[in-house]
Amino acid sequence: MFKYLTKSEIPPVTGGSSNAMVFKLCRSFRTPLVCFLSGFCLFLFTRLGQPNSGPLPAAKRFHPRGQVTDVEDLEVLDYHGDKEQDIQDFLKANEDPFWVKREECAPYPLFENINFRHPHFQETRGGNLTYYIYGAYYDRRPRIPEIVVLAMISTVTGPYPTTYCQMWFEGESQAEISELHDTKLGWYREWGNREYLAYPTLLTFQVNSRRIPQLVAIVFDDRCNVAQNAVKVVQPPTSQDEERMRSDGKLRTGICVKYLSFPDEDISPRIVEWMEMMKILGAVRVTAYDIGGLHANTSRTLAKYTNDGYLDYRPYQLLNVRKEDELLGMRLNEVLLYNDCLYRNMYDFDYIAVMDVDEVPMPLGNCTNWPDLLRELVTRDVNCSSRSSYCFNNVYYPKELPADPKIPQDFPMLSHLTRVAKHLDPWLAAKCLHNTGSVTLLHNHFPLAWYDACAPDSVPLELGQLQHYRTVEDKNTLKEPPPQRDDNIRRFSHQLIRNSRKVHRQLGW
Repeated sequence: MFKYLTKSEIPPVTGGSSNAMVFKLCRSFRTPLVCFLSGFCLFLFTRLGQPNSGPLPAAKRFHPRGQVTDVEDLEVLDYHGDKEQDIQDFLKANEDPFWVKREECAPYPLFENINFRHPHFQETRGGNLTYYIYGAYYDRRPRIPEIVVLAMISTVTGPYPTTYCQMWFEGESQAEISELHDTKLGWYREWGNREYLAYPTLLTFQVNSRRIPQLVAIVFDDRCNVAQNAVKVVQPPTSQDEERMRSDGKLRTGICVKYLSFPDEDISPRIVEWMEMMKILGAVRVTAYDIGGLHANTSRTLAKYTNDGYLDYRPYQLLNVRKEDELLGMRLNEVLLYNDCLYRNMYDFDYIAVMDVDEVPMPLGNCTNWPDLLRELVTRDVNCSSRSSYCFNNVYYPKELPADPKIPQDFPMLSHLTRVAKHLDPWLAAKCLHNTGSVTLLHNHFPLAWYDACAPDSVPLELGQLQHYRTVEDKNTLKEPPPQRDDNIRRFSHQLIRNSRKVHRQLGW
């Protein structure tokens, strides 16, 4: 801070003193300097105190505590970091101490040996097959714990070469090696088969100890081969974290969404209404995948939920999608992502739902949320001690039918209260709540594999239905049988509108 001298403190000025001349010159500018600083502070105060006059531009995002920050602070695409850089830093940090005493069998992986032709996959060859390795997870549900490696593999029929998993534990240079225990293919050949595509596959390897590996790699034919891949294992929560999560005794449900692709349409109102509806029904968190191609306002809305911690929005680029088989290629990527979501979150939730943002597994009757519905279903399920999945029958709420004019049109679900007369047949376009204690392989409509549990069962229509808000394929259902009003969602209208409007204000709408 400046200290202004009193007249008595001013040193005497001698004609030959340059210091005295400088002092007199500075003193002469004191008043203009004070005026300038005061004016500048007043300018900053008035500028920063102005209220927002409208929505923020796309280059801004909202922080959950209310202050506005630049997009660089909250950039969704970089939320989880780059996989290649992440594994490079990890391997480089361990390279020197581990390679000083290089093992003759299964030496520690070198980053230079890994093939990153794709931002999210490591490519390696086994026999005449190409493996695109995506992730690795520790599964302690079986009697003998397993490492699950999730990959896309260039066969839908097999056979697979002899395969080993090299596992490295913290502070150790010698790998534990386990031969392939099981292969689960997340696709049926009858659904589509092209030689040049890769198919979602789970490779499981048993862990011989109760320790959790930090890093794994798969090799072929010879267990001692130098690895051409290396994947960090998604670590389960600690027992203290799990106890804290479950301290309230409530069933916890998470949601898996494949990806969103709406480059020309702003679906922000739909996203807000759907997210707030999921919260009301009891979803603890939503996991979705960002492949780009979104309207700027939609990205801004998703960033809000990401920064609130409610949305885990993970960057992803599609693999092996060609124009001639675009739909098939995208379906294969979907199955991969559903299973990444399952294994990434299986310790956080009791049940996981796989759905799109135009779907709501709606509890009916006296149940108003998923935990209450699940307790009712388990109570009724007297012939089964553990059920793998509870699946909802699909019924369409068509966009072609007029919306209720009394409901604000930025609530597309709440304003569409008329559905087609008939539900689809059970298991046709159904969506399920999956038991994370038993399900081991997911498809978007039902589980493909489970253990120590009964087969999936349908939710009775008096207890729940899948409300699907979209256009219908069979236009005849818009007239015959006559559509009927089913406004059960209005039970939540007050809370849904109130919560959504709060988000609208945060986003500057």
